[in-house]
Amino acid sequence: MSTEESSAPTYLISDYIEIVYLCVVICLGVPANLVSIWRLIRERKIVSNRDPVKSGFVMLKIHLNITDFLILIHAIFKTIWLISYGWYANSFFCKIFQMFSIFSLYSSANIVVCIALDRLRNVVNANKLHTKSRKINAVTILVTCSWVFAFICSIPQYFFFETIEVTESFTQCSDIWQISKFNSTQISQDSLILSDVFANGYNIAHLVLVFWGPLIILIITYAFIATRVMKYSLRRPGAKQQYKQPNTTISNECQKDLIIHIDAEDGNFERRSSLKQFVRCSAEEIVTSDRKHRRDAKIHANSSPRVPTWRKQIRGRVFRTTILVILTHFLFWFPYNAYGLMRHVNVSIFETLSAHVHIFKDLQILITLINPFLYGFSS
Repeated sequence: MSTEESSAPTYLISDYIEIVYLCVVICLGVPANLVSIWRLIRERKIVSNRDPVKSGFVMLKIHLNITDFLILIHAIFKTIWLISYGWYANSFFCKIFQMFSIFSLYSSANIVVCIALDRLRNVVNANKLHTKSRKINAVTILVTCSWVFAFICSIPQYFFFETIEVTESFTQCSDIWQISKFNSTQISQDSLILSDVFANGYNIAHLVLVFWGPLIILIITYAFIATRVMKYSLRRPGAKQQYKQPNTTISNECQKDLIIHIDAEDGNFERRSSLKQFVRCSAEEIVTSDRKHRRDAKIHANSSPRVPTWRKQIRGRVFRTTILVILTHFLFWFPYNAYGLMRHVNVSIFETLSAHVHIFKDLQILITLINPFLYGFSS
């Protein structure tokens, strides 16, 4: 956006590119998410009473679909804002729009983390999944905490954004730090909130909460899930933990002698024949036990079936899902965070990106096209 002191700003090429980009995402994202949520609602009705585990997972995917719609609504209003090239609503709607925009991003990242945590819970508590319990559903707790956390994190936006009259005929919605730099006479520079330290701290905290924190949780969670599933898929069917059983192959003579030897209370071991017998019987027990262990191992190796193909497929599917989820979150959120971090690394590059490549800040909207295929259309 180029500005002059006596006239309103004019369009840049990057503005046209951003408008076209947002329009394409909206046109593709809305029908894709409508089909996805329709399928999920139908699936929810089918599995609600049959499989509580799958029902909870489907509910999480429905909530993720809702966050996609919130992001698309944000994209629609932003497109209108870019086309009008000015803010024609009052300061209250400016605050609400900025609060809603950040709320949609937080909620999307939080629900993705909830899906990962729910999968981890199912893997860890695999033996207790179908037990009936009257306790509050864990999925309900995760979803509630996710939405509440997103709302709390978006509240500061209401106080940090307001409108500014750039010219007599042009009004814009901007944050208080940009307004302070543009017109320092209207806002006192002595305020702690308007300081660069506070602005940088708020920006970094936002990036950590919306990207780096969820990314770390996703990596740790899916790494643990993949490890557990890999161990399960490599375990042979019917394999059970071996417990040491008492040896019953010792001769009666040895058993009798051992009992006598152990139960002797006088401690008199002068009879050499008895001591030799004890040593001989102990050696016989060790050799017999070793032979039995080798024979059982050989029989088990020859008779145990191979690892079924479906277990290998589960392992491959888990690894594929792990890579896709983590890469999706990283690829489509990293440009947005790199754009925000550039303000603290190189101010001149940040200003150049803001003027010419502002589309980097909107690349995370592409997840509304990826999530239906990654979560909604898959079982």
